[in-house]
Amino acid sequence: MLRKRISTFSLAAALMIGSFAGQAVAQEKAAAPPTRPTVAKICGNCHQPQPGSIRGNFDSVAYKTRSIQVKIDETTEILRFDDKLKIVNVQAPADSPDQPLRSLKKGKEVRIEYTEKDGKKFATLISAKTPIKVAPEKQVKTEEMEKLVAQGPEKGKYMLIDARPLPRFQDGSIPTAVNIPFPAFEKMKDKLPADKTMLIIYYCAGVT
Repeated sequence: MLRKRISTFSLAAALMIGSFAGQAVAQEKAAAPPTRPTVAKICGNCHQPQPGSIRGNFDSVAYKTRSIQVKIDETTEILRFDDKLKIVNVQAPADSPDQPLRSLKKGKEVRIEYTEKDGKKFATLISAKTPIKVAPEKQVKTEEMEKLVAQGPEKGKYMLIDARPLPRFQDGSIPTAVNIPFPAFEKMKDKLPADKTMLIIYYCAGVT
């Protein structure tokens, strides 16, 4: 009888300890602040999060307070900067040569490297996404594309590839286009036509 009582007590104690431990873990999780994103969803199609780096859309700059505001989807990041800030791929405006970041348009894709001090982020580098250059002879004009779409892929002997991420493709695309997102090209290249004489046309969201 005594052994049975001891076993029952031990079981009850173990359950109580387990319950307290579970509550402690739950409280710790509840107390922990949610992780803020460092890469915008659209950027995440090609880039992975990296320590000390964020990728998003430039929102504004305030030279009086020396701060940069960047949007990462629904989140806003504010970073401080000083004269040591390295600026890449940004042409300073003629009327404000000492304030180059004023030439960045709202929504421009940027990458920012930073360090943290006293809970604040300090930008050490800001790099704007640059436009790509496509040779004129490799470009297809809108009128030419309209004619091809009217004929259809078989008659026009072409394949139109939408290289944007799937969500953008689902929002709307050019008729007859096939979605092969740029980062997934190697995995989806079996979609390319077997006929090597067929014209292949790519398009995305613009020159950047």
